[in-house]
Amino acid sequence: MGVGDGMNNEVKKQLTLSLILLALLIATLFFWYPNFMFHTYVERLDYQYCLRGENDEFVVDGYQFYQDGQTQGYGHARITPLKSQVFKKNDEVTLTLILSQEHQLSQKIKIQNDDQVVTLDEQESEDVFLEEDIQNAKLQISVNRQNKTTYDQTIELKNQDMLTYTSANKDYTLTNVYVTENWLKTGVFSSKDQDLAKEYPYMIINYMYSHEQNHEVNINDYERFVYLKGKTEDFLNDQMEEIGYYDGQGSLFDMQLCCVITLMKSEDDLHPYTFTLPLSPIQKGE
Repeated sequence: MGVGDGMNNEVKKQLTLSLILLALLIATLFFWYPNFMFHTYVERLDYQYCLRGENDEFVVDGYQFYQDGQTQGYGHARITPLKSQVFKKNDEVTLTLILSQEHQLSQKIKIQNDDQVVTLDEQESEDVFLEEDIQNAKLQISVNRQNKTTYDQTIELKNQDMLTYTSANKDYTLTNVYVTENWLKTGVFSSKDQDLAKEYPYMIINYMYSHEQNHEVNINDYERFVYLKGKTEDFLNDQMEEIGYYDGQGSLFDMQLCCVITLMKSEDDLHPYTFTLPLSPIQKGE
């Protein structure tokens, strides 16, 4: 046997050893590393804006504009009275969003209870709204009580800073969770398990926040913020969505956010499969 043959055998041994070590590393990552992501991409909406404003009588939270593929929409704001009797039962209220003199969007509602907190319906639109379109947005609130106008004021709305949060492990992802300082729009849940809805037909997602900034998730430190329950198929088809408003002290940006996922074989499953997905903001440029 020549020197060349000996070197070739040594190279083959080193190559075989390297392949074995690489296979062990990949297997370890796949089976044991909890944050091994099966999706490395993030599905993004075309745009998502959230507006807020207030005066002495009202706070307007979460007036949103969005585009998701071919669907555009606006609304779903919460209007909270700050003074008693500014809304009374049977009042007829006209809410007009003014983007410009030519572009105004109106909704009418009837107040069901004194001092009612109003949540506007979400409206679909054929219009595409750019950021410059909403820079001078205002909401006119006009209250008609027994055929008399008792209130007619306009509130300036400001576009809020927003972060997109996401989370994933080797089996599940949550993307497109939109967060401002005091508002959250739930995200899109997905799984690499094609039979998930058959094995677990029902599921719950609890969106939680904690003032504690711990690296390890201790669910006892968290408070529930948004609760979603429904059919797993609807979650996977992006048909489950909710808005949450935070009215406590501080900013959601300064808190630790996570989701508790519960997968159930029946609606009253006594032994569901539950796990957590910590949420992290996507930095600009990612």
